[in-house]
Amino acid sequence: ISTIMHLLVVSVFVLLYIVPASVNAFSSAPVIVPEVHPAHVTKITQLVQAALGDEGDANNNRYAFARDAVTNFQENDESPPSNELVYGELSVEVLATILDAVGVQENDVFLDIGSGDGALVLGASLLYADTTNNGDDASNGGNAMKMCYGVDIVPGLVERSIFHSDSLRRILQDSESFLQQSQANIELSLGDIHQPDSQLQKILDETTIAVCFATTWSADNSVGTSLQGRKLPKLSKALSHGLSSGCRVVIIDGKLDEEDDFQWMGDLKILCPDTAPYSVATLYHKQ
Repeated sequence: ISTIMHLLVVSVFVLLYIVPASVNAFSSAPVIVPEVHPAHVTKITQLVQAALGDEGDANNNRYAFARDAVTNFQENDESPPSNELVYGELSVEVLATILDAVGVQENDVFLDIGSGDGALVLGASLLYADTTNNGDDASNGGNAMKMCYGVDIVPGLVERSIFHSDSLRRILQDSESFLQQSQANIELSLGDIHQPDSQLQKILDETTIAVCFATTWSADNSVGTSLQGRKLPKLSKALSHGLSSGCRVVIIDGKLDEEDDFQWMGDLKILCPDTAPYSVATLYHKQ
């Protein structure tokens, strides 16, 4: 779950700094797949936008409906504080840059923590489909992503994300695209990352790449006021207990605790006017 101020996140993600250690650590796996070709990123972005209904002013309307889902959930006395549930999302272009920096491996399992409308899960399911000819055609219908999960605590958002996933599936079927055969399987679930049930724990056990846009996880969940330097002890302990050793974790605008067995690997700076001067994606390796 992230911030509403990021709804206008610039789609250009600039890699300003990443320590050499992160490249070595993430590249030590047996197979690192090639970076996503820009033409393929553009194609996947268009498909995800179509599935989300983001055409013209529809994009603003979608965000409004997503915010309504959050507001309705907040009327429940048992829901988290309102400042922990402000809706926002990253673009597919930004996701592609993050995943390329991490180094996607064959049979990776992706998890978006706070998946909202499902945009990043849909994008991740298609970005690493096996392609040739500069991202235009499939070679054998494979996909480096074995599975793509999304989890959110807001029931209305989970319902919306499932609808968008079904919409993408229909679009791929109607277009007779090779991506219909090579799309990774998707599962979108309701859950609380701080108190995972057995289903969510199974997902955490399988996950090899976890992404969390944690901008608004403040109040009782963070230490420090700087957006980029905030420590997230509650999230850190939850992920430490839930994720398996070897998992690569990316936290945007938040820090995990190395005492929770998270090895810091590097930072990516995102140029974003709404979090001036930038946002930071921090890469960790779960030990």
